[in-house]
Amino acid sequence: MTKFYKSLALIFFIAILFGGFFVLFNRKKQVAVEKNKIKIVEEKKLAILSEDKVEESNIEPNIPAKISISVPFTSQAPFGKWDIYHEEACEEASLIMLAYFAKGKNLTPEIAEEEIQNLIAYEIKTAGKYKDSVAQELADLGEKYYGLKNLKVVYDFTAEDLKKYLAKGKPIIVPAAGRMLKNPNFKSPGPLYHNLVLTGYDGDIIITNDPGTKKGENYRYNIKIIYNAIHDFPGDKTKIEIGRKAMIVVE
Repeated sequence: MTKFYKSLALIFFIAILFGGFFVLFNRKKQVAVEKNKIKIVEEKKLAILSEDKVEESNIEPNIPAKISISVPFTSQAPFGKWDIYHEEACEEASLIMLAYFAKGKNLTPEIAEEEIQNLIAYEIKTAGKYKDSVAQELADLGEKYYGLKNLKVVYDFTAEDLKKYLAKGKPIIVPAAGRMLKNPNFKSPGPLYHNLVLTGYDGDIIITNDPGTKKGENYRYNIKIIYNAIHDFPGDKTKIEIGRKAMIVVE
């Protein structure tokens, strides 16, 4: 009988010992799993931080919500005389506005008229023509006639780039398919080819000095309309809409 109790006690002891070992083994396994989970979370967190850092490095500085640049204005026909010369003088008028901005001078109708006449005479004398200049020709004229050495023609830009350049506080000249502007102040149906000066923006509105009308000072266009209308002169007015995106900026 004594042997029986001794055997029973031995079996009970072995069971307790085995049970304790099983619990200890499972606890270690659980801790290992938990440690692995912590490691995975930490690695994932580090990966997310790394991605955020890359994204931040690609973010461009914010531009102001609106910009207004004070640029002296003139119509391309300062006294309302729309003859064959003034009908074609949008490039000259735009360049004059830019030049007088750069020099910090005011424009009166008398000064603007004299400048337009002198510019046209200079173009005829040096180039044999004054009509329909491409953007680069107009920039070159600004350097030769007014000594503006900081003009640059930028091509193939986005609508948002218009704001980015204007945010620098300097006006822009753009060539355009005039009829795409849909300006109600133009003599119907409007010019096939046109140039104007961008002087700022307010949200998605681009503010301009448009020489094509006496009401062109601070004239406002939706950014989509003016961007879609921007085309450099391709050599033929009737094909203006195939012209490349171009703008003359002040560096």
